Amino acid sequence: MDRTTELLRIRNQLNAAMEAVDRLLDEARPPAQVGKSDYVQSLERTKAIEWLLREAGEPMRPVRIWAGLRRYGRNDPKMEIQVTTYDLWRRGRIGKVDRGLYVSLPDAN
Repeated sequence: MDRTTELLRIRNQLNAAMEAVDRLLDEARPPAQVGKSDYVQSLERTKAIEWLLREAGEPMRPVRIWAGLRRYGRNDPKMEIQVTTYDLWRRGRIGKVDRGLYVSLPDAN
């Protein structure tokens, strides 16, 4: 196995491990409050992502954003959350602190 193939394999393993950690963190948090669920469900996807990042107050990966929105009763496709999050960053509506790690703009450095 050449070095590039080995590095790609390790990167994929690390990404899978980070997704597992994010999922476990989301499962450990208490369920969303019912009043907030109605509010989040009424928002456009872009606004819901921005709202969730503000509420979290910490960097989040798209898979965690997706899981968080699901806790509030949204059923957005995971891939749409990834694409929308990247697009929000490109348009300057959210911040990015690392590869695939987003924050609300007030939290961006």
